[in-house]
Amino acid sequence: MEASNRLNKLDGQRLDLVVIGGGVIGSGIASDAASRGLRVALFEKEDYACGTSSRSTRLIHGGLRYLEMFDFGLVRQDLKEREMLLRNAPHLVKPLPFMVPMYNKSLFYRLKMRVGMALYDVLSYDKSLRNHRFYSKQQTLEMEPNLKEKGLQGSFIYYDAQAPYTERLVIENIVSAESKGALCFNHVKALKAVKEGDSITGVLIRDELTGIEREVKARLVINVTGPWLDPVDETMIGTPSHRVRKTKGIHFTATNVTTNAMVLFAESDNRLFFVIPWLGYAWVGTTDTDFTDELESVRADREDVEYLAASVKQVFPNADWDKIFYTNAGVRSLVMKETSQGMSESAVSRKHAIVDFEKKQGLKNYLSVVGGKLTAYRGIAEEATDAALEKLGLRCAGQTATEKLPGAQFEGSFEQFILTMAEEGTTIGLSVAQIKYLSTLYGSRITEIFEIVRANPALAKPLHSAYPDARAQVKHAVEREQCLTLRDFMMRRCGLYFSKNQGQQAIEAVSHEMAALLDWDEARRQAEIEAYQIEVGWTQEWKENPSLPNKSPAAIR
Repeated sequence: MEASNRLNKLDGQRLDLVVIGGGVIGSGIASDAASRGLRVALFEKEDYACGTSSRSTRLIHGGLRYLEMFDFGLVRQDLKEREMLLRNAPHLVKPLPFMVPMYNKSLFYRLKMRVGMALYDVLSYDKSLRNHRFYSKQQTLEMEPNLKEKGLQGSFIYYDAQAPYTERLVIENIVSAESKGALCFNHVKALKAVKEGDSITGVLIRDELTGIEREVKARLVINVTGPWLDPVDETMIGTPSHRVRKTKGIHFTATNVTTNAMVLFAESDNRLFFVIPWLGYAWVGTTDTDFTDELESVRADREDVEYLAASVKQVFPNADWDKIFYTNAGVRSLVMKETSQGMSESAVSRKHAIVDFEKKQGLKNYLSVVGGKLTAYRGIAEEATDAALEKLGLRCAGQTATEKLPGAQFEGSFEQFILTMAEEGTTIGLSVAQIKYLSTLYGSRITEIFEIVRANPALAKPLHSAYPDARAQVKHAVEREQCLTLRDFMMRRCGLYFSKNQGQQAIEAVSHEMAALLDWDEARRQAEIEAYQIEVGWTQEWKENPSLPNKSPAAIR
């Protein structure tokens, strides 16, 4: 549908629920609520997953370190959610072994670690993954020869999971929501609440690409905007909001040096960080520092990167950490409590909260979801949907605990699924390498790519020989996944943004394909390229590049 008239789908709609925010929790709520029969619309002011959901460590885990906080309930709940995601999204969530090397640790510390590992196994009693094991110094070095040998006493290995493409996890929840009747819109901002007395009865929205505004009526509105929650709440309720403590976390990519994910502790401050095998890189992070600047300005700075680089060099002294391909930075939203004042950033609980403003301030029909983790998104969405149904005077059990995501509609192992798809895809001009890559992005929805290629075999051709991405993906993204800007495609519909040069060799091909599909003129195409290059520049800004344009790509349309 043309961007100029896509809001027409809202004509005549009297919605049960409006969701503000298109991250992983917001998209999960839209899918869950629609599956229970609610008339749902979701509005995201930028693109789906453009905020915290695409800036995380990309782990699906219980959080071993939360055991030190005695947060057993949080760990147990997240371990349950990990199992559900391994089962319901096996193309997007993969088991991952984690090694914890022991360096110069006391006997008491090593015993404490053994107890913690055993407790982690107990709390995940219904798991499909293996229990932890201890390995000697020699065994550890055989598995990870790049580790520093001096002071090494051995290591523990335990198992959690990874979501390499968290952006696709969000997109699949949006696809799921729409398949159940939800109306989802990216690049549409909720400007303010529509009120009647002490009740919110809808929202005023604006399409950020066209400037078109309209009122949308709804029985209930829920704010799920992560670190943007306070300013959105203030816009909706008209009074100051201070419910979120924001902390910044950064990562960088370098040449991979490990087989296992590594759980390490910085020598400078003993803070936990990871070195994770990710898409052929070492994914190093994260930091955790309070953040009070403008959210749109978040990026890694030199101090962040040098802190992580210095920390990882202590453990992998012979690896090349001078070549950093790019960085990533995001902002977490933590529940602000009086008890968290003065606590270190890492010590603040990762629990979430659901705020009912009728109980807090007498304002009816408005809820907010504060905080939350990637791993727990489904459970948080279920809880928020339960709260919405209660407010609406309805009762209906959720189904998402056992419901597979749209790309997980296959039987048997994911490896066997890839082999089956390879047999089919190679007959229409796609290579085995392309099919393996496309399967990790789309799962069983790869057949939608096959349909496009069958209709136009030329679209099997790669966008550039340097990447596996096919021309058909652009058409698919525009027509089936609401891809409306070049950044939408490069950063959140495929893996080009995560290549070593961040897809530079494919930009011309992608922008021309999108221009033809979305009727862009040359000025618009060039503006889209400029906006993407600004985003790429931000991932390199820690090098203090003085030529970086000082403007937000969101301002370029």
